Formats: sequence, structure tokens, C-alpha cells
Amino acid sequence: MKRKLISLIIILPLFTLSYSLEVYAQGGDPSLGGAKPTPAPTPKPTVGRGPKPTTPSAPVILTLNVGEERKGRLDPRASEKNPDGSVYEEMILTAKSEDSLSFHIEGDNPLLGLQILDKSNAEVAVAKEPSGDYKIATPTGGVPADGEYHVRVTGILVAKSATPFTITVTRTGLTSIAYNERFNKIYTGYNENDTASVDATIAQLEELSKDNPTRSTAFELLGRIYLDIRRDPEKAEIAMEQAIKTRGVALIRIAFDNQWRRIAKLRSGQYGFEDARSGWLKIGPGQVTLTDLSNKTLATLNGIQIKELTKTLISAYNLVTITADNTRKPYVFVPKNMAPAETDLVIKLIQNHVVGKAN
Repeated sequence: MKRKLISLIIILPLFTLSYSLEVYAQGGDPSLGGAKPTPAPTPKPTVGRGPKPTTPSAPVILTLNVGEERKGRLDPRASEKNPDGSVYEEMILTAKSEDSLSFHIEGDNPLLGLQILDKSNAEVAVAKEPSGDYKIATPTGGVPADGEYHVRVTGILVAKSATPFTITVTRTGLTSIAYNERFNKIYTGYNENDTASVDATIAQLEELSKDNPTRSTAFELLGRIYLDIRRDPEKAEIAMEQAIKTRGVALIRIAFDNQWRRIAKLRSGQYGFEDARSGWLKIGPGQVTLTDLSNKTLATLNGIQIKELTKTLISAYNLVTITADNTRKPYVFVPKNMAPAETDLVIKLIQNHVVGKAN
């Protein structure tokens, strides 16, 4: 009896161990008494072999910058088409209403043209110059307002091949209206007896002449201020040279005798003109003009008519004498401040731009 009890004690633990190993081998938890089911894998989405759907991209519009050349081409397959059958390539230009712009287009196709539209697709008038360039033909000479504009190079294609072109936008200065408005505002506010006003006027005129270097009036007034007020003949010469080159005049205040007589010793014991007058000397391209203060012309001489141009010192006066053909008396006058440098400047300008241009 005792032997059977011992055998039972030995066999029972072995049976329990065997059962546990079987459960672990099947992936279960022995504490649960059964195997845990393995989860099924998540199926992957099926990828089709057909072409992927594409989203049409918006056309890329190039920018057109002032002063830069832009290349393009008119393509019968890729370019946009106008209702009249012509094609065009479009660019975006940011422009100011005060700017005068010139558009130069080059290409082998003689039927190239230009079209400009604003943001609302309203057409801006343009005109073709004799040079072949295009200019804006609005009443002001500029675009209607500051902002972006659609610039189109258009053309009629006579072949199926693409036509290359180049377009360049050049800023030639300010429109006439914009320039005149700024100059008149500067001139109206100028007070030659106020130092602050003189300084402000010079700064404004310098800026205006940079914005529009092809107009003469800013240079004319600068020359006067530098010579008469600042007593700076070197800067006056620079401004006056630019005034003449832009088809204006060097404007110099002068004193003279009503009969063009030379300076003499007066009854007072002082030297001066017997019948003194004041006026203007205007030196322009190929011509010199003498006027009174009201701008009434007293004499006009070209380079061929001037026979002699001299500088004479009498007392404190540095006189300029112009001897002209077919005149009974020479024209004698003195610059306003009577400084030698002023007389030298007058003679230099007349020699370079009037006598030197004789033909």
C-alpha cells in the first residue's frame, strides 16, 4: 500500500509538466487552459497598373522687367490664340503711371506685334514708332495706373514651326505730364533769398534730373542756382552742359548798356554802364541769344555770324565782347556777379556749343 502511494506521488507532477509544455508549444497560455488564436494579417490595398490620373497645371506666366531682355517664342501648338487667328505669349510687367516706356521687339517674323492689357483685360493703347519700337499711346503717355499689366507679343504664323523673339522694355524717363507737374511744383516753391529753400530746391532738381535726364529745364534752373546763388561755377558748368545737350540753354543773368557801349568812368567817379540794363544770355546748340528781363529778344547769333569772342578786364568788370558779322557795334556785357570764373565759363560755352558748331 505504501509502495503504490509513492508511485502515484511521482507520476502526478510529471503529468502536469507534460501538459504545460504542450500548451506552450501550441502558443497558448497555460493559465487560460487553451491556445490564443493568431490574428489574421491586414490585407494590403491593391495597386492598379493603369495610368495615374493627372491634374492639369495652370500655365506659367513669365515676368517682364524694365531694362532686361526677355526671350520667348510663338508656337502654333503651345501658344495662346486670339480670336483673329494670331497667337501670343504673355508676360507680366509691373509699371508706374509716371514712367515713359519703350518696347523693342526683335524676331524673324515681320508680323510680330504688341498688346498690353490691364488687370480687367482692358486694352492699353500703344503706337509703333518710325524706329519700330512701341510706345504707350494714352493721353498721358503712360499706363493708366501703377500696377501689373499683361504684355503680349503677338504674331501671325505662316509656318508650323515656332518663331523665336526677344522683347526689351526701356524706361526713357518720365511722361511729359508727370515731369512738368514735378518741375512746376519745385519752381513755385523756390525762394532764392531763403537758404533752406535753395538747398531743398537743389536736392529736388537733382532728383528730377536723374529721374528724367532727357529734359532740359531742371538742368537750366540748377545751372542758374549754382552760378548766381551758390557761386559755384564748376557745378554750374556741369548743369549747363547737360541743359545744352538736352536741347535746352545755359541761362546766365547779365548786365549791359542799352546802346551796347563799353563800361566807362561815370560822373560819380565809379565805373559802370552809362545806361545800364539787365537781361539774359541764352547759350544753346549752335546759337546764342541776348534778351531783356522780360525775355524780349535783342540779338540772336549763330556760329557763322560770330567773328570774335574776347574777355576784357576794366576796373572790377570782366567783360565779354562778341563781334558779329553785319553789326555796327559789338555786343558787350558782363555776367551778374562779375567774377572772372563766370566770364571764362560764358566764353567756354559759346566756343564749344556755338562757334564750334558753325557750319
